[in-house]
Amino acid sequence: MKKPVMLAAVAVLTALAVGLAVWFGMKRPDRSAAVPEGQVVYVGTYGSGLYRYIFAPSGGTFTFLGKADAVNPSYLALGEENSNDGFYDIYAVSENGAASGIYSFADDIMLSRTGHSTGTGQDPCFLLFDGAGQTLMTADYGSGSLSVFQVEANGSVGDLLQRMEFQGCGPVASRQGSSHIHQLKFLEGDGSRYLLATDLGADRIRVMKVSGHMEGPVQDCRYGGRDVLTYLPETDILCGAGSGPRHIEVDTLRHRLYCLTELSGELLIFSYSFGGDGLPFFELSGRLLADETRSGGSADIHLHPSGKFLYTSHRLKKDGISIFSIGEDGSVVKTGYCRTGKHPRNFTFTPDGTAMLVACRDDCSVEVYDIDTDSGALAYSGTRLRLSGDMPSCVVIAK
Repeated sequence: MKKPVMLAAVAVLTALAVGLAVWFGMKRPDRSAAVPEGQVVYVGTYGSGLYRYIFAPSGGTFTFLGKADAVNPSYLALGEENSNDGFYDIYAVSENGAASGIYSFADDIMLSRTGHSTGTGQDPCFLLFDGAGQTLMTADYGSGSLSVFQVEANGSVGDLLQRMEFQGCGPVASRQGSSHIHQLKFLEGDGSRYLLATDLGADRIRVMKVSGHMEGPVQDCRYGGRDVLTYLPETDILCGAGSGPRHIEVDTLRHRLYCLTELSGELLIFSYSFGGDGLPFFELSGRLLADETRSGGSADIHLHPSGKFLYTSHRLKKDGISIFSIGEDGSVVKTGYCRTGKHPRNFTFTPDGTAMLVACRDDCSVEVYDIDTDSGALAYSGTRLRLSGDMPSCVVIAK
């Protein structure tokens, strides 16, 4: 099996050996040789390509493993190990106006492109891989839509299966003239499955049911026997006028939905439950100010692997990460703030939860922060990966 950690070994051994000629001739790495331990990291960019590195936390180093050419692959998603060839699949949006699309790659030595579709809406800014349905879903910011694509047996992106377009607006005329779908997240419960879609332009989180048959009007559906999305407007989660919901996180342990609003810079805390009909019910239980500068540039939100901490990133003024502690009773308290490089658009954690990797777009760098696993506090580690020209916008670690 050609798992990501083995790819790291191939790359490092090659760099220490005889160069590119040997690189392309090697079939299997020598596992007995000394290689740095770490994680394979993928970096999406506003620029010319998708990058792959191995990050070794012990030495604070990034080792280059390759680049795949793509136009503005601003958000990435990892697929599964493909049974046909043993490689993992990786997917990237192409955020490129009317020429936007979605790429698929095989995570082989070459990062070979396996497919490309221009069937998305305009400027897709988020990508979700659904292993259960073998589909890919994009949040199309510019056109206020979400698009669903088939994943073929070889892991490549296939045909467009469904497109849902939304209409709405908000009071901030310069940012909310129409619907802007920004992120997608699944919510599971009581035998039912739902898809949540944040609509920054309409100040709400749209709710779709995932089911094996059509329930009411279904827009542009070509599933042919697959699960289908049905929009449930009466279940929409309202976030407040001018808030601009951007990204969400689901806390299944406490039955909480955390929403970061881009425009108002707030952390919204919703409790959720399921009724006798299986439909989800959401109740606002807390509203905290995450961006104290109120700059209108809040970006990303993630729950720490321990479930004890929540982090949000903020741009435009005093760029950095807000830190929240989550009590056993579900209470949320802001405990700190850590400055970062310019424009921290996206971040992720190492699997053990001891480090955070932050994509600082306008500094063309990925910065690494140590995490105090007792308090959740962040401290810059001194490790920084710099890209030449391309602006990092998404960081994904192979688990």
